[in-house]
Amino acid sequence: MMQIFMMLYYSLIIISLVYSILNGRRQLNNMSNNYELKMELNKKKKHNIEIIKRPIQMTNPAENENSDGEINLDKIIGLESVKKELKYFIDFIKNKDKYTKWNVKLPKGILLVGPPGTGKTLLVKTLAKEVSIPVIHMSGSEFVEMYVGVGAARVRSLFKRARAQSEGCIIFIDEIDAIGRKRGGLGGGGDSERDSTLNQLLVEIDGFGKDDNIMIFGATNLVRNLDPALLRSGRFDKKVYFDPPNKEERIKMFDLYLKDIECESLCTSKLGELTSMLTGADIANICNQAKINAIQDEKEKINMNHIQSAIDEVMIGREKPERKMSEDERKRVSYHEAGHAIMSYMLKHTTHPIKVSILPRGENALGFSQSKPDDKKLYTQEYLMAQICVLLGGRVAEKILYNNYSSGAYDDIERVTKLAKEWFCSWGMDNNTGAVNYDVLSRDNRSLSDDVISKIKTFVKELERFTYQTLLTNKEFVIKLGDLLLDKETITYDDVSDILPKELENKIEKIDIN
Repeated sequence: MMQIFMMLYYSLIIISLVYSILNGRRQLNNMSNNYELKMELNKKKKHNIEIIKRPIQMTNPAENENSDGEINLDKIIGLESVKKELKYFIDFIKNKDKYTKWNVKLPKGILLVGPPGTGKTLLVKTLAKEVSIPVIHMSGSEFVEMYVGVGAARVRSLFKRARAQSEGCIIFIDEIDAIGRKRGGLGGGGDSERDSTLNQLLVEIDGFGKDDNIMIFGATNLVRNLDPALLRSGRFDKKVYFDPPNKEERIKMFDLYLKDIECESLCTSKLGELTSMLTGADIANICNQAKINAIQDEKEKINMNHIQSAIDEVMIGREKPERKMSEDERKRVSYHEAGHAIMSYMLKHTTHPIKVSILPRGENALGFSQSKPDDKKLYTQEYLMAQICVLLGGRVAEKILYNNYSSGAYDDIERVTKLAKEWFCSWGMDNNTGAVNYDVLSRDNRSLSDDVISKIKTFVKELERFTYQTLLTNKEFVIKLGDLLLDKETITYDDVSDILPKELENKIEKIDIN
């Protein structure tokens, strides 16, 4: 009996020891896991701090006086209405007492709206230099991080630094739509990190008063996508709109960028016509490329060919001589471009062709037909139908001469579809539909109805039928112009007018469709 008792006793002791050993090992594993977790958290925290403490770009006009030369608002070409508004802000900062006597409040946020390259950043830097206060420049994408809370922390850091500037400060957030777009999105939810960053920005804007002497500028070309809370009164309630330069302003820009360079028989008035709807940044790029072209040609002066080549490169793309075509393909492309050019020549409500080429350019273009640019702001029904017929001219010319189609009209078809969709869905051009915007009606259901799609298809088919009849009647000129393109590769309006009778120019005033 005693032996059995002793055996049970020692068995319990052994079981207890084994349990203790196993439990100790488990605790050691937990301690190891906790240690690794803490190290990982510390690593992430350190990384977050590094992100938050990333240097914020700051410009002090007093320290960089020579960086932009003697530039001021009066020397900037164009943007007269914009400069007039900005001069009000300059006067407010320089003569604050004049406005505070009337209890006038400077807008907290000014939103600069316009296409890229129209001078939004240039105007802000010039404004800061005029009033001699620092500029803190950040991009909206710099606030968007993968770690939760980092964007909001960077917003707080930004405004803390701005408030530390005793003489005042300008905060410039470029591409503000990266953090300021509408919250929620389709289907609810949305990006919680972006939403929290936007919320913090709204809080900071509301948090500073008139004595802080801080102005916030935001730049975007997607103002419709911004959250309404950001645009309400007391935040970004002031909007300044930027437009591409007009013809006179483009001429002045060419004179400015080429003033220190010798030019040979250069007509800046013609250059102003050829660069319709291009921005100031585009014109600066054109002038720079023209100088490069002159250097590569080992010329001492810039001539019109250098400028024209630079314009083609910016607007269409660089020549791609290595993109070889077979002789049959070159012939098809030449007839395709001839179809575009003849329709542009004959239709009254469009501009005439100024350059036609079968030299491959850009991303995938095997040729191009360039019409004379214009500065139209409004498009009539006649103009839009003429544009669609010109776009369909290349595809139709192939059908007439080869009795089939090729993939070369891909870009033309895409542009035709967009114009036809806008005709019915946005612009109210259809007489039967009337002034109805289908995009508004289908906002909850993004797909177009079968009825609208059927109308678009019928409309395009009728215009294609009209284009077919026009080019079929003038088939001999399609062949002649195509053969000339095969021989010269690039032709101008003078070459087109030499082949086509003068009475055909602007002959078609009305496009008859059912």
